[in-house]
Amino acid sequence: MMENQPVRILLVDDDTNYRGAFAKFFARYPNFEVQEAPNGHEGLRLAKEFKPDLILSDYQMPALDGIEFCRSVRGTPEITSTIFLLLTIEKDEQLKAKAFEHGVDDYIEKSTSPVVLTGKIRAFLRIKQLQNELVAEKEKLASVNQTLEKNFKELTEILLKIIDLKVPGAADRARSAKEVARFICKKIGIDEEEKDKIVFSAQLHEIGKIGLPDTIADKDKGKMVMNDRSIYNQHPVIGSLVISTISGFKRSADTIYHQYENYDGSGIPDGLIGEEIPVGARILRGIVLQGDLCRSGHPREEIIREIRQAGNRILDPVVSASVAEFIIEKDKDFARNKCKIALEELKEGMTIAEDIYAASGIKLIPQGTRIQGHMIKVLMDRNDSDPIIGGVYVMVGTK
Repeated sequence: MMENQPVRILLVDDDTNYRGAFAKFFARYPNFEVQEAPNGHEGLRLAKEFKPDLILSDYQMPALDGIEFCRSVRGTPEITSTIFLLLTIEKDEQLKAKAFEHGVDDYIEKSTSPVVLTGKIRAFLRIKQLQNELVAEKEKLASVNQTLEKNFKELTEILLKIIDLKVPGAADRARSAKEVARFICKKIGIDEEEKDKIVFSAQLHEIGKIGLPDTIADKDKGKMVMNDRSIYNQHPVIGSLVISTISGFKRSADTIYHQYENYDGSGIPDGLIGEEIPVGARILRGIVLQGDLCRSGHPREEIIREIRQAGNRILDPVVSASVAEFIIEKDKDFARNKCKIALEELKEGMTIAEDIYAASGIKLIPQGTRIQGHMIKVLMDRNDSDPIIGGVYVMVGTK
């Protein structure tokens, strides 16, 4: 990654051996520009001058420890968006919470294996690259068309198209999520300003997938091995970092970050419980669960029952009731007992609810066809050269 532009990394650690080891590792990448500092004070001075993409800092340093150093970085406008990774030998959960509270992007124990640590560093560099590309694209749009810059609705549509290029079908899911979010916000009395933030989060809740490897971003989570699933579960973190670059949308970023939190505290990433979870994230959890159950192929009534039974466990009970009510009253696809799924989620035995067309206009499979194994392979092969348009609709409960 980042073959065409330099990557600036600042290593801050009073242990010269540790700095040397990392500097040696990064030396393998000719486009990496690495600077070193022996303490937080020197690190801050150098950061203002060097403007690094990523800071890798020790926690235990004399005079200015890693957390205080991070606070100083976050308080300096020209470097406030720099990715900040904190290294420590400590395993204190309170220290970890304090680090995140003061702006640390991730907390890494020095005992972490080189493979895992390297993976995290490269992942965050991808995030930084994505942030830079989005900023550059925003500046380009502003210079070409000031009207488009001011029209937030059109900008949102552009982002949805970017997601859909990486994860086909994501734009359709975003439109559905938007309607569910609006319905739930109205049902539970969310004010207009908060509703707009939640609806925006619902539309872009998958945006973090554009920071995932291609082999994972568009893959069925249920078929993933544990390591791939762990990487996949990072997309809310990536998404929240992307949205946090938009001024005034911190709450939307928080909603996306916590979209896998469960009401009973069993979720990720922070295991929040009940009303500790932001209301937007509680609503988004219901939307995500609805989508997962829809793509499972279970009968409509079973999906509604699963959502209702998720109350007080996975979902806020009010959200659970509202999602079930939306399906019954508003969701036209559910009302017609059909559901839109991604091509890779198609399974043998499902019944096609609408004709499937290729971009060339050729009808590939007619409505009412019961899918067989060889048909899935034909569709996947065809999609590479003549993409399927309009998605794939299947009858709910025919798996």
